[in-house]
Amino acid sequence: MNKYNILLLFLFLYVNSIMAQVIGFENEIPKNIYVSSHDKLSLSSLYYKEGCRSLEWNFHSQSMLYINLGEKISLTEETEKKYGIQLWIYNTKESADSLRFEFLSADGLPAYYFTFHLASKGWRACWISFHHMKGNKKQKDIFSCRIIAPHYRGRIFFDRMTLPTCNFNLRTTPDMQMPENNSFASRELWHWCRTWEWEQYKYDLPLTELNVKDIEELEKIEKRLSRLLKKDEFPKEVVAQAYALLGKANIRDLKECVVGPPLVAPDDNLDSIQGDFSLNNLDTMLSGLAYDAFYNNSPQACSRYLSVWKYAIEQGFSYGSGMGTNHHYGYQVENIYTSAWLMRDVIWESEYRDDILGALQYWSALQETRQPLETCRDELLDSWHTLLMPKIVSSLMFLDKKERIRALKGLSRWLSSSLQYSTGTVGGLKIDGTTFHHGGFYPAYTTGVFESIGKFLYLMRGTKYMLTKEARQHLKFALQTMRNYCNKYEWGIGISGRHPFGAYKMEKGDVEAFAYLALSGDLSGLNQDFDYSLAADYLRLCPDTTPEVQLFKNKGVCPASAPEGFFVYNYGSTGIFRRKNWMVTLKGYTTDVWGAEIYTHDNRYGRYQSYGSIQIMGYPSNIESGYIENGWDWNRLPGTTTIHLPLDLLQAPLGTMMVRSKENFSGCSSLGKDGMFAMKLMERDFENFTKDFRARKSAFCFGNRIICLGTGISNSNCHYVTETTLFQSAFHPETDTICVNDEIVNKTNYYVELKAEKEPVLLKDSYENFYYVKGGSVKVQIAEQKSHQNKTCALTSGTFASAWIDHGVSPQNASYEYLICIQPTLEEQKLYQSGEIYRVLKCDSTAHIVHDNLNHITAFAMFESCHIENDILFSYLPEETMVMYKKEGNVACVSVCCPDLNIKEKSFTTCCSSRIIKKKLKLHGRWRTTKLNPRVHIERQQNYTLLVVDCQHGQPVEFMLMEE
Repeated sequence: MNKYNILLLFLFLYVNSIMAQVIGFENEIPKNIYVSSHDKLSLSSLYYKEGCRSLEWNFHSQSMLYINLGEKISLTEETEKKYGIQLWIYNTKESADSLRFEFLSADGLPAYYFTFHLASKGWRACWISFHHMKGNKKQKDIFSCRIIAPHYRGRIFFDRMTLPTCNFNLRTTPDMQMPENNSFASRELWHWCRTWEWEQYKYDLPLTELNVKDIEELEKIEKRLSRLLKKDEFPKEVVAQAYALLGKANIRDLKECVVGPPLVAPDDNLDSIQGDFSLNNLDTMLSGLAYDAFYNNSPQACSRYLSVWKYAIEQGFSYGSGMGTNHHYGYQVENIYTSAWLMRDVIWESEYRDDILGALQYWSALQETRQPLETCRDELLDSWHTLLMPKIVSSLMFLDKKERIRALKGLSRWLSSSLQYSTGTVGGLKIDGTTFHHGGFYPAYTTGVFESIGKFLYLMRGTKYMLTKEARQHLKFALQTMRNYCNKYEWGIGISGRHPFGAYKMEKGDVEAFAYLALSGDLSGLNQDFDYSLAADYLRLCPDTTPEVQLFKNKGVCPASAPEGFFVYNYGSTGIFRRKNWMVTLKGYTTDVWGAEIYTHDNRYGRYQSYGSIQIMGYPSNIESGYIENGWDWNRLPGTTTIHLPLDLLQAPLGTMMVRSKENFSGCSSLGKDGMFAMKLMERDFENFTKDFRARKSAFCFGNRIICLGTGISNSNCHYVTETTLFQSAFHPETDTICVNDEIVNKTNYYVELKAEKEPVLLKDSYENFYYVKGGSVKVQIAEQKSHQNKTCALTSGTFASAWIDHGVSPQNASYEYLICIQPTLEEQKLYQSGEIYRVLKCDSTAHIVHDNLNHITAFAMFESCHIENDILFSYLPEETMVMYKKEGNVACVSVCCPDLNIKEKSFTTCCSSRIIKKKLKLHGRWRTTKLNPRVHIERQQNYTLLVVDCQHGQPVEFMLMEE
């Protein structure tokens, strides 16, 4: 994959640039447009794609229409990619011929040209940049454009024209009219724009004769689909909205054509005030009319439903049309496919049947499934979420049942292969169970995905179209990963992408996927009737009494307990630490893992999400755990070390930012149910960033305790203080208290500064978590805070209790040490206050080394390689490595982890795989592994042992050693 700047990847087309020239046809024929003497130009109100008029050209064979540009367009190799032409063309006659567009230099010769095929009747988009045109391109100054008519006499209509178009949309979609348009569309990222490319695929699966089982399975699937899509109650609101839109649209069937409002994509300067309709509007009209027809047996609704379809096809929502750019349309058309299934008999009997079925199958991208899934296919989460159900419906809409069977076979094969673990940072499932979108671990895009795949499992259960066992095992791992990072349904802010504060969560449909996957067959290897572990998870997560709940309970399944342990997800530089019903999310970022996703209107202040955050969710939601957006100080996500900036400086300086570090050492490791986090924190050289900001951070998680260390905290920012946040949580004065060195505080407007140099500072937040701070200046406050909403930047306020370690301005090699105890019992509080539960063996720029006296685990965060002094097991450890061990007698349980994914290509997304990193460790004495492990290599010398561990995918390698 080529390397593209992230801004380039998300650049949208807007035609209000100073240089872009919109050519309108509402009032008069523009004087710079003229035709050959035998031809005629006129304004037409019969067809229009903007306003209520278009330009009609009555042409003769090979006649010409000219557009004088007035001012020349001076192109370069760079501006060729940004400039182009954008218009819509209404073709009145299907033809094998085409229009030819030529762009003329000063000598009147074409320097650039392209052809527009006239194979379809109706409105079709014509968007193309100069870069993707043909021609010798030697003359870069363009003075005029001419359009050469096809080899017959006829008429054609133009509207919504911009010449030149600037900042050309990179997601311009090749289609039947312009199949060679846009070389960018072949990239894996632009999966939305590849429908015509996939249309060229041919099935490698043969049509087979039907047997009784084939027909029975089809009938079973079709009945299930009808049950799935049928509403429990008549959807009055949707129907009312549909009729309201229908009245506004004033769609008129004139037999020759259907006239209605311009139907355009959002990137086509969609202006609803001026009368433009979107695919969302089309979705509402078709679904509402379908519900009216289906539930009320309304012939009038049936007739109107077909009229709206005819209108949609004329407007370009049809086979072989890209509508200029059709990216992300799956989110806008889901209900169109529901409507089609409800109205399938009406469609099959309609004179427009072939056109409607062609549109449905084309826009569902079912054609991609004619072949096995290509390797390194990006953005799978969007495809699963928004187009899987449309693919299912389209598969079952073929008239020929043999075609339906082949389509289902292809779809099942495609979906199974798409559930293989994807490489690098492209979308899909990762080998550690995380789900990727936009080149990162992204739970917010995962919710809905599992719902869609779950529906597929429900529909195909007990048929030949069920997913392969391997695909279902991968899906089980991903579902259980989501279970691990959700408490109960929500995840932490660090992994929220551009949607902080619980904007998205595990939804009902995702929970149902646990049941549907459980019923697809046992995946545990125990040869049970269904998968009991998934069923137990489902019973824990499902609050309703569903048929599946009853089935599992009748089979003796009990609800699972909340997950416990330490879960390592280094494809997201993330660790999840869990006991009982609480969860901690630890988050960093690297060269391969972005820290936060920030858009122009999303997460504007989210820069610090991955600056070593340690977010405790002690209760089943962000709100219940004290994380509320109104009034939130975006500088103070717990655990982070940050420069406390005014919000106007913290706000992202660029519209879209997904910043990666220049450091590779950030992530987590585990040993049994305990774990650790470590990172080399650094800030990039961007506007309002501090490019020399550095810190080395670690967190060691044992039982219900987190030992937090920081060293080398340095930067040159002399205007704003650097802080490490202990906690920030919503405070309710009528019910909440905090504790400051045994003083109970429940008043607002509280502030105190404490020195922890001689005696540790003891704090308790209002959510039953304790903090023991050793050293530094500790500040605590309860106050009403003013802040800004993450999307609109609107002013917000709220009352919060906060505590932080103040490192001052321009700190040089500052440090911290504190212990967090999560919801300890009274006995644990007394024990932890004794200060004897852990020892810090080393804490400097080289390494953070801790020994837990309760679990007897020693853990190493090795920032640099060094010889280890006074350790009973290791004498040397390598740089950027996390090591944990527990030794009992002559046996040691050891884990080694390098969180670096070691992906060669550093780009927005890449197919390059994680590569093995060999870590060499030196041990005192002679040791051997108790069990063969292909990733662990032992070389015993006379009085020491050299241990070589193959690290890959950021996963810990855990093994047992025995001393000889």
